[in-house]
Amino acid sequence: MFIEELRQIYSTFLAATNQFLSKNFNDGVPIPEEEMTLILAAFTFLVLLIGFSGWFWLRKRSLKIKAPHELSGRGKEKRLEQLEKERAKEIELQIKQEEKLREEKESGQIAKAEEREKELQEQIATMEEGHRSRQVLQRDLDKEAEIDAPLEKVDSFIERLRKGVGKTRTHILNNLSEAVLGKKEIDEDLLDDLEEVLIGSDIGPETTQRILESITEKVERKELTNPQVLQSEIQQEIEKIMSKTYPVPGTSERKPLILLFVGVNGVGKTTTIGKIAAQYRQQGKKVLMGAGDTFRAAAIDQLVEWSKRADCEIVQKDPGSDPSAVMYETVQKGIDEDYDVVICDTAGRLHTKKNLMEELKKMVRVIRKLIPDAPHEVLLVLDATTGQNAIFQTREFMQAADLTGLIITKLDGTSKGGVVIGIVNEFDIPVRYIGIGEQVDDLRPFDAKQFTESIFA
Repeated sequence: MFIEELRQIYSTFLAATNQFLSKNFNDGVPIPEEEMTLILAAFTFLVLLIGFSGWFWLRKRSLKIKAPHELSGRGKEKRLEQLEKERAKEIELQIKQEEKLREEKESGQIAKAEEREKELQEQIATMEEGHRSRQVLQRDLDKEAEIDAPLEKVDSFIERLRKGVGKTRTHILNNLSEAVLGKKEIDEDLLDDLEEVLIGSDIGPETTQRILESITEKVERKELTNPQVLQSEIQQEIEKIMSKTYPVPGTSERKPLILLFVGVNGVGKTTTIGKIAAQYRQQGKKVLMGAGDTFRAAAIDQLVEWSKRADCEIVQKDPGSDPSAVMYETVQKGIDEDYDVVICDTAGRLHTKKNLMEELKKMVRVIRKLIPDAPHEVLLVLDATTGQNAIFQTREFMQAADLTGLIITKLDGTSKGGVVIGIVNEFDIPVRYIGIGEQVDDLRPFDAKQFTESIFA
């Protein structure tokens, strides 16, 4: 009975479909029963295929969105694995972000600490230099004010030089005397003692070796046998080291003559510039100063004061200005207004600050844009009281600029004057000036014979 009803439903559906298809697609002609059966079979298969695909897609989607506890068997394992991988990626990404933030924070703190330390060092150096400058200027002004005081007899420069290097002379001669005391011949032990004395006098190992080699050669040739004459032999060798030929440029060969002064804080560089400017003015030269130390307002003020005392012009800008711009403007003014001498000051650089050394190189390049062979002299100012540290300073400044000469200050206040000998020998740079006091006349051109005799006399 049920089967008969299904057949009737099928026949009715078949007739209706045939009528629909013949009316709409076959111009009203009935479709044969065999063909209709095939069409309905294909249609039924298509409906089943679509239905199965939809069921499979819904099944798969339900597995994805289900929580692990809603799944079972293999589906649950796959879902757990997928969640673990996603969680691991999220944790790894979070760790990387936290590390990046921590690194950025640490680098920022380090940079701030370094910047603060740099500012403190510069502030301390500025205060110390300003204090020294005020002391020097005050003493000079006090002495100039005593115009009614009776004039004392002025000692010769040689005598003042001898007094100035008194501590160095005492240190060297006393140790030499102890080394040769009681010796009857020049043997290996005596030479070892001499080596210790010379190195202890801040002459340096390289220069000490040169002096000892000269003495050893004379001993081997039997030219030197008496220990008591070793002092004069050492004196002769030191005089030979210090006697460098130095063609000093003058205003007749180069006009304007460009002088560039370099050196670390506290060596007396600005004061030295003022003294040399005053000496050129005494010779009738037209002198121009350039205040290139724009990092410290005290340095600009001090150089302005010296320009007034030396009666010369000065180019200056506000503190913090570009030093190279000051150099360019100074040299250009020297050319345009026919100056004889242009003296350029630079910042009192610490030789360990490489960025400031690079700036010094830039200043030299700027000057050479206007005068290709300038600066005609690059003078390094060294404080004799610093001892072996002066050697390190010389080495660093030689890499930044082509040094042509040295200016040694404060020889009158130290027993470490022997370091000058070591510097000249090691770097083959002549000494241009030496300073043994605070007055203008206490800075003099260097004379190797006078210097050596003042130490050993």
